[in-house]
Amino acid sequence: MSAALDLTVAIPVHNDRDPLLALLGELRCATRIVVVDDGSEQPLQQGDLCAAAGLPPERLTLLRHDSALGAGAARNAALAQVQTDYLLYLDADDLPTRELPLLLADLEGQDFDFCIFRHHDSRSEQENYWGPDPHDRALWRAAGSDIGALTPVGPAAAAQLVQTANYPWNKIYRTGFLRDHGIRCSRIPVHEDIELHWRSFLNARRILASDRIAAIHFVTPGGNRLTNALGPDRLRVFEPLTAIADEISTTGVDPLPFARFTVGLLGWIHDHLHPELRPGFADRAQAFLNAPANPALRSAIDDTRPGLRADIAALLQADPP
Repeated sequence: MSAALDLTVAIPVHNDRDPLLALLGELRCATRIVVVDDGSEQPLQQGDLCAAAGLPPERLTLLRHDSALGAGAARNAALAQVQTDYLLYLDADDLPTRELPLLLADLEGQDFDFCIFRHHDSRSEQENYWGPDPHDRALWRAAGSDIGALTPVGPAAAAQLVQTANYPWNKIYRTGFLRDHGIRCSRIPVHEDIELHWRSFLNARRILASDRIAAIHFVTPGGNRLTNALGPDRLRVFEPLTAIADEISTTGVDPLPFARFTVGLLGWIHDHLHPELRPGFADRAQAFLNAPANPALRSAIDDTRPGLRADIAALLQADPP
């Protein structure tokens, strides 16, 4: 099935040729594809990719970084090359479902800055569930966006959906929206998509939500994917968090959704770090929360929801060395 929406799919890839080929073979609904080879040990070749995936050369643009700069830098490089009106970021080990062309058809003629859609997380298979993880599932329900293929997102629903995990592969963006607002990924190894996610919600004029499960994200526990990274790169999370806290403080947006998101994210990082890094992480978390630029965030935690303060106090109790 072909889709009418003029769409580019942008894909960062590092040493992932075989999953990439599987993905490319499933992107018949895309007008154009931009692949950014982020320093793969064996450089990718456009002719090889097109032949293996059955793509005409004019549909695929291949860029290369000589050394690995991270998925954020790769997505930013791809954005600079996009010539279509709309953009979807996928990872090399993602796959679209049969609902992606249907979603693109739903969006044809719609006025939107971005559309957030449901995705399937492979970890949900452990509980025999098709769709997002339980945390995100609850937020979709709270937003009232879990029924109906396409729904306009008002402020109350956006305050729920912005707290979902900051994934780049569950949103279709209007390219001009990203460029007009200078919305990019952070140039850090992990958590690079926090700014993309949050600045999209903070700056969008019109958001749509679709309950179509249009993509599958695969996570292999214990693998070498960045999702499973346990090292010091995680400590750089405070760079995008600080940028978003600053934007919220200058715009007067309700800080409570960001406070809840931050508490949940910091707790997740704490639990997944190497134990010897946790005391340093707790110190940085405390410094971030006490920064002069974050009075609204502190107020949201201290005054609006006392339970959040207790959550943070428990989080910042560093494990003994």
